[in-house]
Amino acid sequence: MLDLLRRRVLPFAVWCLVMGTAAWLWRDLHAGSALGYVEGIAYNVTSQEPGRIASLAVTPGQHVRTGDIIATLDGSAIDAELHTLEGERLRVEAELLAAASQSKLDVGETTRDIEEAVESAEIARQEARAQRSIGAAELAALEAQIEDERELVDKRMGDRRALAELAVTQAALRKQIQVADGLIRQLDASAAAARARRGGVPVDAAIFATAPLRAELEVIRGMKELVVVRKAGLTLRAPGPGEVHTIFLQPGELVVEGSIVMTITGPAELGGTGPAVVFVCASEAQSAPVRVGEAVRLAPPRGGSAVLSGHVDRLAPAVALLPERCWRDARQPSWGRGIYITVDDGVTLLPGQSFAIEFTGEISPRATQRSVAPVVAPAISPDSIPVSTANVGHERPVGVVVPNVLLAASRFEPSGLLWSAARSRYLIVSDDTGHEDLNEHAPWLFAMDATGTADAAPIRVAGVEKWSDLEAIAAAPDGGVYVLASQSFSKKGKRSKPRQVFARIAVGTTTANVSASVSLAQQLDDSDGATLAALGLADTSALDIEGMTATRDGGLLLGLKAPVGRDGAPIWHLANPDALLAGGSVTDAGLTLWAHVQLQVRVAGEEVPGGIAELLELPDGKLLVATTATGDEPSTQDGGLFVVDSRDATPSRVREFPGLKPEGLARNAAGDAIVIVFDTGASTPRWMELRWPPR
Repeated sequence: MLDLLRRRVLPFAVWCLVMGTAAWLWRDLHAGSALGYVEGIAYNVTSQEPGRIASLAVTPGQHVRTGDIIATLDGSAIDAELHTLEGERLRVEAELLAAASQSKLDVGETTRDIEEAVESAEIARQEARAQRSIGAAELAALEAQIEDERELVDKRMGDRRALAELAVTQAALRKQIQVADGLIRQLDASAAAARARRGGVPVDAAIFATAPLRAELEVIRGMKELVVVRKAGLTLRAPGPGEVHTIFLQPGELVVEGSIVMTITGPAELGGTGPAVVFVCASEAQSAPVRVGEAVRLAPPRGGSAVLSGHVDRLAPAVALLPERCWRDARQPSWGRGIYITVDDGVTLLPGQSFAIEFTGEISPRATQRSVAPVVAPAISPDSIPVSTANVGHERPVGVVVPNVLLAASRFEPSGLLWSAARSRYLIVSDDTGHEDLNEHAPWLFAMDATGTADAAPIRVAGVEKWSDLEAIAAAPDGGVYVLASQSFSKKGKRSKPRQVFARIAVGTTTANVSASVSLAQQLDDSDGATLAALGLADTSALDIEGMTATRDGGLLLGLKAPVGRDGAPIWHLANPDALLAGGSVTDAGLTLWAHVQLQVRVAGEEVPGGIAELLELPDGKLLVATTATGDEPSTQDGGLFVVDSRDATPSRVREFPGLKPEGLARNAAGDAIVIVFDTGASTPRWMELRWPPR
């Protein structure tokens, strides 16, 4: 009996158990359930400067916000560099002063010598002319005497020897006059040469003499600015929000360039203000029937009552190698198409927390309320996945990679951008620059490469002391750029000069210089009431300009965020920007009302009139308009992107951005996508690429 159980019944029971387990696993994988985990972001805080940790401002487990100071490095070496550069600056300035003084002395002495030479030449010339005049008079008298003596000789009344003596004297006087004429010509030439030398003495000789020293002084100033930026980099700031996970170096320990000081574990969404995102480990077969917007349920993997709701936010664009955590066997890689779930319930989730995902097959009401962007309705099979071109990236906002050294030197709040062929970078203007205690309102531009990584050092613009609330940047005809501040009053009721900047900047591969600048708000205030009324304004008290784009005719279109009336947001046409920058009036520059556009922004679930945040004229003449809420800033809003086919056309909505404010629009280098940057306040800025024209 025991032998029968061992040989027949036990193998059958084991086979049933194995098959039951396989069926359970198969049902778990293919009956609408899959494994997912909360996406998290681990920030490695590194130092771009070697040094020694001076102090730590955080401890493991502490929560930080973007830009919070988390550690400082010893700055004695950089302070020594600054001290040395300051000494070099003082030395060069002293040499510059001495060279300028010596140049003035040299010019004075040279001028005096030349004046004396001119005066001597004039005196000698006058004496020679006087002597010739005397000789000529003597010759004339002698010739008269000779004529008289010749008549006497002819009448045999005079002595022929006396006539001969007079003839000899006449010849001598003629020779003297001939020599005097030659001397006078030489003296005339000498006097002319002396006067020419006097006219050739440069009045700005000191400028030429001190040019090398002034160039050296500019180099020292530039080096000092770089060292100041490096010093700012000694203050390490949190690159994003999150919790301090691990601190690798303690005060007193040595830091080498690029070494990791600490790690910060961030929330699932860059910026920390959005809902959590769960990545689903889905096989190719599992993802085939899944739809964007489909409702899902999320439960602890081992069961439990804490079931959360969510919906499918997006699908990965292609089948690819899944993260290692999704592999059932660490030795056997798994492939699939990632599914990204947005958790609808307002709960705090730990990065890496796992869930069992169940797809309901129904569209989530939350998805239909918030998503107005174009969504592919039919099923997407692996064979029909669209393949993006190599130069067109993500069509979903992601974080800009901002180096720690830049965060230490300045706030970085992109409000406009433009691709610069000269630098192979996007040039970016920021609402604010510097920090309140360091380089506030510095005249800086920023640069970002095509992958969304910002340069570590800002671009200093020479020729202007400060600017503030810069909102737009547009291409100038000669390869330069125009930049525009908002022209608005601040929250404190002030409209300072830096907030009124409208400037043209010459941008080179290594330099940027203001070639002309004017206060646009002041020019408008100086206009008469009829001019303002034609522009749709009663006065400039509510003026806020945030949009600007170059037009095909060489002018600019300016988009107003405020005021917005019943007809919508105004767009102005500035036909000749350079005439305004040259000191002309707004009438001279051809500033006119181009059109009004009716825009909508979703605030608290309701659509309200929107203002213009940015403009971009496309090669086919269409106009893209980014819109955000006008007036007082709401706590949250869903900005939008509209397209205007012609001047008289009604804007059509292209895309809505839940919880985000689009601030800048630009074409990418290839021209097949629109790059959008978003205002996220103190959080990590975001950007995206939107294929254009849409397929």
